Amino acid sequence: MQIHYLWINNSYYLKDAGINLSSRFIFEMELLNSSQANQTRTLIIYENPDYIPDFFEKKNIKNVTAIIGKNGAGKSSILKYIRHHLPDGISANFHEDVIAYEMEEENEILFYLLIPDHLGLAINDKTELFTIQRFGDIPIESLRFSGIPSADYIHYSYFLEYNEDMNNYSGLINISTTAYLEAARTRIIEENLGNKNVQSQLLAKTSDLQNLYLDEVARAIQFLGAEDSRRLPFERPTELTVEINLDDSIYFEDNKKHLEINDLLEELYRRNISKRKEDRLINNLLLAIFINFQIDEKKYSINNPSKYQIPLNETESAFEYITRFFEEMKGYQVRIENDEVRITRYDLLSSIIPEFIEFMEDLIKRKIIKVTLGEGTQFNLPLTEETEEIFQRLRDYYLKVKGVSTFFNFRWRSLSTGEQSYLSFMSRFYHIKHHEHHKLQKNLVIMIDEGDACYHPEWQRQFFNLTLNYLSALFSEHTIQLIFTANTPFLSSDLPKSNVLFLEKTGKRTSLYHSKENNRIQTFAANIHTLYSNSFYMDGILIGAFAKNKLDKIIKYLNDKKVTSRNEDYLKTIRLIGEPVLRRKLLDMWAEKFGLNEERLRLQERLDEIDKLIKENNKGTQND
Repeated sequence: MQIHYLWINNSYYLKDAGINLSSRFIFEMELLNSSQANQTRTLIIYENPDYIPDFFEKKNIKNVTAIIGKNGAGKSSILKYIRHHLPDGISANFHEDVIAYEMEEENEILFYLLIPDHLGLAINDKTELFTIQRFGDIPIESLRFSGIPSADYIHYSYFLEYNEDMNNYSGLINISTTAYLEAARTRIIEENLGNKNVQSQLLAKTSDLQNLYLDEVARAIQFLGAEDSRRLPFERPTELTVEINLDDSIYFEDNKKHLEINDLLEELYRRNISKRKEDRLINNLLLAIFINFQIDEKKYSINNPSKYQIPLNETESAFEYITRFFEEMKGYQVRIENDEVRITRYDLLSSIIPEFIEFMEDLIKRKIIKVTLGEGTQFNLPLTEETEEIFQRLRDYYLKVKGVSTFFNFRWRSLSTGEQSYLSFMSRFYHIKHHEHHKLQKNLVIMIDEGDACYHPEWQRQFFNLTLNYLSALFSEHTIQLIFTANTPFLSSDLPKSNVLFLEKTGKRTSLYHSKENNRIQTFAANIHTLYSNSFYMDGILIGAFAKNKLDKIIKYLNDKKVTSRNEDYLKTIRLIGEPVLRRKLLDMWAEKFGLNEERLRLQERLDEIDKLIKENNKGTQND
């Protein structure tokens, strides 16, 4: 299955937009009669002479399209239209639009052109391949029965997308960051349907960002334990580092309202002494949970009626006291308006914290986790076959125990921001292939919105090749149509011009959608710097905006005949210019402005340089 062409009448920022996603065919929509009463269009279809079958050398890759344009040109709007109109489970109305597609039936490729009856569209199909399907005002279900074949549409974006409907429909799998933020809350609700108290506590105490990060770590663990992770373009981490954070205790230092808590914490720190680093880890974990609880009670709970505290016995260790502290809170009641009310959060903590500690002690005993610092504030979880289940339990305990603030820091082996982003990218696709309950359909349309945007230029250069190889192997049992958006030339350098759709912003809310028969240079294997000079990327300007403004001032100064005084700072700036042709031109302008004396000074400087070189050369000869 492959979508070849969309003509969108009016949707979002797309108006009278011909979206050619095909590399095999060229579609041109011509308006023959511009009167509003009877607009007549002709759609011309012909073969692309530059088309090369199986160009990407992957049997399951049906086609690749890059949608290129500056910010605001409408790239993301095209992806939004596709995911809001074409998947099976939506009820969007596209009866004003035209869709050309192909599908395989009994090992034969068939081509269809789906058009509305009332559009007044003439068809000039020079390929003689397309069967016309017409529809009027009919239900979407009937349209699907006779029209567009079923496929799963997968949408990826690493950036936050505001004011977006991120619901998943049948046929739409949204693995964008925004969708995962919403999914994190949904997961908490669904996992705790039987316990409203736990559900409300988790939603109130844990931010969406924290949940998203923990889910990202969980997906990364799934991926890193699999053979597919060898496709990462950097050394894959072999373990997850978890650090216990005790810094929240600072809140109570010199806090006159809670002097008793500060005194208690100081005494617990003094009694938190163990010879074995494994015992110190458990003690620090309990201490972190205790501090986290006190912060929740004293800092974040407004008008908290609870006064729960128990005295510290003279001979108790920190471990013994904190264990007893949480055990004895079960059944604790507070008086509210003459009624004794139990605090359900206390009941939960009194049971879940002993389980959490027992779980951690068992991991240490079985040598599944390694305590890496002598202070007992950090442990590593090696990535093995059972790591995924262990982390899921660790995460669940952590989320149920923690309050508003955090006491665990999760991190990989010093991964850069770009490395974490690429790990997230590959992990998300791996997850939907191997760990989603949804069974993927045979046909996949994968949309990647500016997937390379946050990477170093070298990774941007490699991004398409890495992605093509990874996704074609991961979804080897599926046919794939890949649609990328980008506003940098790295992606287009990997693609023939027939696989690139150029968008140009022409007005506040209008864009020009160039035909594949455009006058742009050939993009495949083109020099990146040459592509940068193309107006789709940089308006032909290849220096920074600040530098350009600086040079514009100098040029204006040199051209102003009323100015006769020398500006030495400007001369120094000219000599700093890295582009030799530009530097020489401005030095010539400087010499012309300030006459022969300036030329004499420049010649003298050059003579001094030559004298210096001669002396150095003579000195070297004498040493020999």
